[in-house]
Amino acid sequence: MKHLRLAPRVDLDVYYDADASRYTRPGDAHALSIVTREYFIARYRDCPSIGFEYDGDPIGGIVFDGEAAHIAVLPAWHRRWALLLRPALEWLFALKAEMLVEVAADNAVCLEFMRRNGWPVVGTRDGRIVHRLSKQPRRRRRHPIAAADSRAASSRG
Repeated sequence: MKHLRLAPRVDLDVYYDADASRYTRPGDAHALSIVTREYFIARYRDCPSIGFEYDGDPIGGIVFDGEAAHIAVLPAWHRRWALLLRPALEWLFALKAEMLVEVAADNAVCLEFMRRNGWPVVGTRDGRIVHRLSKQPRRRRRHPIAAADSRAASSRG
């Protein structure tokens, strides 16, 4: 049976490939000549991490550098790894209750996810939008009719 699961460590080779995919656009390729696979692996080797796997094959993961969480998933798995998000966030928030995450400005799905969870934008860096993630539970917006009923009941009581 094939399934998604968390792995105890991220496979940094696969993570590099997943992250490098965003630098293969015209005008960005020079970044890969600066941040080589060898440099990347040496830089993040000792950082806490968690991997994402499908049927034992690595597809991405999270690396925490002490300040920010870095998430990368192979392009074929974008939007398909979401079942791992809740346990991955539990792991991440066990390391630190609040941290920064950078999201590519053209990643509408992830930006909407950040907005829905109430994680605020705190700035931009190199064309990426920086969010502050915290362990606090997200606030769900109440349906307007339910909110009005609740206000009416409390004013009568």
